Amino acid sequence: MAKIALVLIIVLTGNGEILLGNTPCPSLCVCNGDTATCDGHGSHQRYIPPLPENTTSLKFRHYSLGYMRADVFKNISSLHLTKLDLTNDRIVNIERLVFCMLPHLEFLDLSKNSGLNSRKLHKAFLGLQNSTLKEIRLTYLKLDPQAMSKKFFLFLSNSSLERVVFDENIISSNIVDIMSPLSSHLREISFKNNQISNVSFNVMMPKLEVFFLSNNKLLSVPNVCYVHTKRPSCPILKELDLRDNLITVVPGGKFFRHCLPKIQKLYLGENKIKTLGRNFISGLSSIVLLSIENMDANFALQEYSLNSSSLQYLYMGNKFNVLKHHRNIFNYTRFLRVLDMTGVQFVLSHSMEEKMRQLFEPLTSLEELTLNRTHLSTFPPSLFQVMPNLTKLYLNDCDFNQTHLTKLFASSSLNFLLMDNNKITSINETNIPIKINQMSLKGNPFLCNCDLVWFRKWVDSNPNRLLGWPDDYICNLPQEWKGKKFADFHLSYLFCHPLNPYIIMAISIFSAVLVIFIVSFIIYKKRWHIKYYLYLLRAKKRGYEVLGGDDFAFDVFVAYNSDDRIWVISEMIPRLENKENLKLCLHDRDFQVGKLIVDNITDAMHRSRKILIILSNSFAQSHWCRFETMMAQLRSMNHGENTVVVVVLENILTKNMNNSLHLLLKSTTFIEWTNEKTAKEMFWERLVSALKS
Repeated sequence: MAKIALVLIIVLTGNGEILLGNTPCPSLCVCNGDTATCDGHGSHQRYIPPLPENTTSLKFRHYSLGYMRADVFKNISSLHLTKLDLTNDRIVNIERLVFCMLPHLEFLDLSKNSGLNSRKLHKAFLGLQNSTLKEIRLTYLKLDPQAMSKKFFLFLSNSSLERVVFDENIISSNIVDIMSPLSSHLREISFKNNQISNVSFNVMMPKLEVFFLSNNKLLSVPNVCYVHTKRPSCPILKELDLRDNLITVVPGGKFFRHCLPKIQKLYLGENKIKTLGRNFISGLSSIVLLSIENMDANFALQEYSLNSSSLQYLYMGNKFNVLKHHRNIFNYTRFLRVLDMTGVQFVLSHSMEEKMRQLFEPLTSLEELTLNRTHLSTFPPSLFQVMPNLTKLYLNDCDFNQTHLTKLFASSSLNFLLMDNNKITSINETNIPIKINQMSLKGNPFLCNCDLVWFRKWVDSNPNRLLGWPDDYICNLPQEWKGKKFADFHLSYLFCHPLNPYIIMAISIFSAVLVIFIVSFIIYKKRWHIKYYLYLLRAKKRGYEVLGGDDFAFDVFVAYNSDDRIWVISEMIPRLENKENLKLCLHDRDFQVGKLIVDNITDAMHRSRKILIILSNSFAQSHWCRFETMMAQLRSMNHGENTVVVVVLENILTKNMNNSLHLLLKSTTFIEWTNEKTAKEMFWERLVSALKS
């Protein structure tokens, strides 16, 4: 059997429409996956245009649909549409069976269509009576509370509707009656920003979990107990929002325990409540979040008002002095994870840090603490030890400066810190928590001088850790930097760290000593060269000239050690002077008496045609013999002649072999003395030849 493959072809038409299957995305819409968004900007449209077959969500907003007839959805009736948003479409009426064409609808938003009233809506709901609708939004409709009755949702009584939103209307009362047809299956109701002054339950709502009544005119906490049995009408209610009403008195703990047994989130903030009774939430075993912020100006808490073993999130931003009357309020909320005390005052004439420690010490599980607008300028560093899990701290709009921050966070585990709009002028490494991931210091009066150079370099290395960088960081002082971006601030290290005069003096003295040492070392190593050149200079001043040609006074200057005198007298003189007629210069015989030794040596060398060095271990160890060796080398280098002859009388020990001798033997041909008769004759022949050449 042949198999047929269905191929989805995507075609771009000439007018820019995308064909998905057989139906293109209309030019007035944007199709993204299974969602189509059509924004009409007030244009008139009678029908919803055809949409791609895979569309399940349609946002058809800001059109002028006017009177919605039964065929308005005919082009999309074949779609499996589950979400429909008709916000602000200037709808003035809806025929009874319009929504019958959308049997799969689960979400419907008719908000901001002020032409619709309760009667018209009631009629339109007929088409939804067998639908799968789960949520409907009817906000900003200015619904008339007098015209609304128990029949409003009558056609939806058998539906699966779970969430109803009536925010931003003018409904004042009777809301429970309005909801009564839906009471068996509603899970969430929202009546935010209405005119409701009283709520009393005369029906059971067994599935209701969330009830929003914020921004109304309630004078008391709604009686959520069923009036006939005094049992909870909403037995599984988990979240109740009563913020921003006119409530002045909160019932005792018994009321909450009986009527809200499963409550988890309770919002009472922005009311005129002056006090909360003892143990008013102690019986709520499931409560996790409590909001009591911005109460009456004289708001006060009693010692056991916050007694709860389950409370984890507490928002209590008010203006009362917490250290004066409420030092023990957290003794019975030890499992708090998030605490917001925005605006709370910490005022005490003495021992403030000790009292703050006493206040927060029970909160060992705290992870996030907000102390914005508290005018705090100090925070006990020891608190971080008793709150080891604290990772987020908010200190915006306080009075901290850099002095207060020194080593404040050394023992903390903070990775998120906000300190906007404080009095911080500079930051150094002791002010930043070690484990910080994100930090904000916007609005602080930074003093852009050398004290801020370290922080400027830290920001360059960690730009993603500083929130609001670079636009929200401005220099406040000095005058030349005032109003300029901190990102443009740069000062060199040398500008901010000039050398101490004592250090300069020490460096100068050290340098001078080092130079003296080096010069002294060079002079010592080259002392013979220096003596030689000094002699030449002195000789020139006296009018001496180096002898040349046949004007030498001696044929050979003999450099030898006195320990070798016997060999010189018994072996060398008889052969060289008596037999070869060479005139020798010997220091024992020919040096002038009373003349400096160095002068005798240099004069005799300059007056001799050749220099003969008699090398032995005694010669190598002699101070003057080393000088004679050095002079001989200089004579050879200066005149460029082979004027130096070396006779080695014995093997020279390694310990006696200095640099000068090593260089001499390496650069000069030497003749070794021997006592063998045949070799001795050859020695004298070579020596005489070298001296006469």
